[in-house]
Amino acid sequence: MRRFLSSLSALAFLLLGVNAHAVDLPAGAKKVTMEEFKTFADGKHMKVEIFDLDKPVSADLVWSWKKGTVTGKANVDGKMIDVKTKLTFKGDKACTNGKGEKPNCHFIYIDGNKFYEVRDDMKVHAVSTVG
Repeated sequence: MRRFLSSLSALAFLLLGVNAHAVDLPAGAKKVTMEEFKTFADGKHMKVEIFDLDKPVSADLVWSWKKGTVTGKANVDGKMIDVKTKLTFKGDKACTNGKGEKPNCHFIYIDGNKFYEVRDDMKVHAVSTVG
């Protein structure tokens, strides 16, 4: 069970299964550079909803470039867990990974006060809202 929860610590970027509810990338969303993303998200509290996991997941997370982490709390199918993942970048993608895990990377699009984590197949993995 501990290993399972450890794996979920990288929940902001996991690619598991397909969930029945999904969201489309808005037409006006702009793909951003990692510098633009840092300016937008660094140190701010984000309300996160993840769409491509096999369970409902929502979270309150903070992205910190100074610490190189994404931290906070997540509600995974009704169970609260602590989140602390390593934050890195790979080209024009933001990546996170839990201890001993392979990085999960996504393109970042911004629309208003939201950012969208987008998989290589252009499906939305997660939506984060400032605040």
